[in-house]
Amino acid sequence: MDGRASGRHIEVHGSSLSLRPATFGFSEAELQRRYQWSLDNELQYWSGTIPGGRSYADFVENVSYRDWPSDGRRISYGIVTREGELIGMVSCYNIEQMLVTGHMVGELGVYLGEKTYWGSGYGTEAVTLFLRHLFEQLDFDAVYLHTYKSNIRARRSYERVGFELDEERRRYSPRVGYHDELRMSITRTRFNQLHGLQVATS
Repeated sequence: MDGRASGRHIEVHGSSLSLRPATFGFSEAELQRRYQWSLDNELQYWSGTIPGGRSYADFVENVSYRDWPSDGRRISYGIVTREGELIGMVSCYNIEQMLVTGHMVGELGVYLGEKTYWGSGYGTEAVTLFLRHLFEQLDFDAVYLHTYKSNIRARRSYERVGFELDEERRRYSPRVGYHDELRMSITRTRFNQLHGLQVATS
């Protein structure tokens, strides 16, 4: 892994894709692409975290704050292929600093907006790269996520990375009605055991 620094937030490079901090900016074409993703009902159903807007102008006006609010509780990175194509986004939100350890904990959100890349390992690589960045560079101790039990593709991807099931519960939302939701998590220690880290674990 190598990176171009922007404070501690860097552009992270993997074998087939890169993660680019949202603070680095997006081209007009990339913003148009992201807005189109927000209008896709299937993407919204499975992710539920895609920033949208009443219009493209509204989307552009607000997306920077949604990606990276000033309170520091969310950071977002674009998922970019080696050819420079933006294909999705990965974020950590609800970020908190633990009082006992001083380390960070947050919730993972990820989606591939370009469906031609689904099922090809890009999501798994993006999550693995992002977790490595969180654990090595940004002082995170643990990351958790929520996903539908019915989202088999996503569950298998998270399990390959090393996420473990914490709990399953029945929930209701206006978007999907009653559904079974899973909470999964991974610690820095477990990630180090599975993938190796260049920093010590505590």
